[in-house]
Order: sequence, then structure tokens, then C-alpha cells
Amino acid sequence: MANKEVMIVTPEEIKKIAPSEKAMDAYKFALAHAGIEMDEETTADFIIQRNARTDGFRELVEVQKWMEKTAASIKEALKHTYNVGTEEDLPSNVKWSKQSYTYAFEEGQARAIAQSLIDSGLTTKEQLFDAVTVTAMQKAAGITTDKMLELFHDGIVIKPKERTLTIK
Repeated sequence: MANKEVMIVTPEEIKKIAPSEKAMDAYKFALAHAGIEMDEETTADFIIQRNARTDGFRELVEVQKWMEKTAASIKEALKHTYNVGTEEDLPSNVKWSKQSYTYAFEEGQARAIAQSLIDSGLTTKEQLFDAVTVTAMQKAAGITTDKMLELFHDGIVIKPKERTLTIK
């Protein structure tokens, strides 16, 4: 399992996280217009007003990133704090979720296990193939997504992911 690195944010740094007036103005503007349908004239006016707040939005993103790092730091500190002792030692308002696990085949075992499942009648080769993902097939074939789409464009459904907004 890969360890996630968390930036430690000190209490002094947390106290300094304060949005400027520009950032708060940009945030208020964004909140006031979130999800509102606009006609062409309103859209044009909105774009002018939004772009006039570019510095405020940039500062707001800086605050957002610091808050995300701070939240991650707090979460990690709390996990370490409450990982000491047993379940019975925790305060009444604190509990750990049940331990969960991920599963993976040992190297070279997937084929043997699949064949054993087929031989025992628990599944068919067709059912196993139907469960294989495009990414898994690509990896097994050693080809790129573009090559996979070039070869089998009619058999692959392309589903859009949520776009990521980047403000620097």
C-alpha cells in the first residue's frame, strides 16, 4: 500500500489562513451566481464581472488549497491521536469504522484461479471476459488507450469524467 504524504500545518499557520476582501468578494460573487441560467446578455455581463475579479479568485484558490492541506493535516493528526489504545479506551463520541481490505491476486495466480472457477462450474469463460475492464485488457495487451480505440472503436463506450478546474 502506498503511503500518502501529508503536509503538516502548524497551529500558527492555521491562524494565518484568512481570505482577503478581494477573495471574499469573488466568493460572494460565485455563490450569488452558482447554478443560475443566463441569457446571452446576462452571460456577457457575468463574464465581464467574473474576469474583473481574477485576482480575488486566484487568492480564493490559494486559501482553498491551504484549507485542503490544513484539513488533511488535522485528519492525519486525529488518526494518529486516536490510534493509541484499544476501542474501549476511546471517548464515547469516537469510534473507528470496521477494518476493510482490498484484494489482489498473487503474481501468476489469476489464470489458475479463473481456470479453477470455470472447471468447478462456478463461472464460464464468457462471464469472466464480460467482467474484464477496458483498462485491464489494454494493460494485458500492452497497448495505449488510443490504440485500443483505433482497433475497437465500435465496441467501446466513452464516458466523460468530471472536468477539473485549475486556477493558478
